[in-house]
Amino acid sequence: MAFLTELYLPSVGGQEIFFQELAETLAARGHSVDVYCIGHIPGLAHDEDINGVHVHRHPNTGRYKRPLIPPLRRFWPDIIGYSARVRKVAATQRHDFYLLNEFPLLHTIALPKKVRSRSALHWCEIREDPILGTLQERLPRKYGSNFAISQAVADSITKRSGQPCGVLPSGIERQRYQSAPRSERSGILYVGRLAEHKNLPLLIDAFELAVQKGFTGDLIIAGDGPVREDIEAYAQQSPLAQRINVLGRVSEEEKVELLSNAEVLAMPSLREGFPRVIAEAMASGLPVVTDDAPENGAQKVVQEYDVGVVCGTEPDEFADALMAAEAGWSGFSEAGRRGSKSLDWSDVADTLEAWVRDLNR
Repeated sequence: MAFLTELYLPSVGGQEIFFQELAETLAARGHSVDVYCIGHIPGLAHDEDINGVHVHRHPNTGRYKRPLIPPLRRFWPDIIGYSARVRKVAATQRHDFYLLNEFPLLHTIALPKKVRSRSALHWCEIREDPILGTLQERLPRKYGSNFAISQAVADSITKRSGQPCGVLPSGIERQRYQSAPRSERSGILYVGRLAEHKNLPLLIDAFELAVQKGFTGDLIIAGDGPVREDIEAYAQQSPLAQRINVLGRVSEEEKVELLSNAEVLAMPSLREGFPRVIAEAMASGLPVVTDDAPENGAQKVVQEYDVGVVCGTEPDEFADALMAAEAGWSGFSEAGRRGSKSLDWSDVADTLEAWVRDLNR
């Protein structure tokens, strides 16, 4: 198998984790898995084996996240070089199957037509801008199959393109997570990247209002990212600054403990697909609160599994939702533990293996 994805370990993000852990799960089940990605920082090896997965970084200039024109967000010569590399690799036809991340988009067009019938596009999120909307309509028709990170994203791809779309969610290893009783839990938790679209000022404002309504726990923000200093400054300006703890990056072990000890997971994002942390929260018996921003796919996940509360994007609405999640805690917690059984990596791998077997009959 070959996975064609924009970024990979040691880059950290939802899609990086999805492709890494799915690749490692399949490698552990006896498959040969090659990952083709872009080297995003200086000093990375061009080719290396990581936990049984063969990782190939070409191009590997280390400039991918440092474009000459900052508003472009990416170094476009690397995208062009990567797309040419993908086309060359696929032309060898030495892989039985190709799974492509939707980003960086150009590579999906570069893949030779003769291998698209035994390839699948994986859609991590839906965007509403005209260019990406057009691609979400047309690209699915060019591939043998399409998968999405969540049922909501899959439904959107099917509606836009007219093509069926399966679901390959970002899985978890359920045995890692603990579900402490409510009597041992306290506070609101955010875990993830500290990026602008995560909309964390909304959470801080809502926390202040929730405390006024009687919420007794503290707010913990765990993670790192480009707006960390801004978030720390915003938290320090809060009248409840002593009850807001911005931890920075945490280890996997620390994350598991935080998920087990918190009372509510808060996700005030403007844009998401299927955030892996929701699956982790479900396995931890932790209710989730998220908003109904148009591009926030997290709301559909919360509704599908009935694991929390979806609310508006104003601080008072989010604060009310935090209180509602606290009030309905037991039901949301039990629904999460029950729903997480279908999100174990073994189930996700079974789904993909069955599709590949049918494809090669």
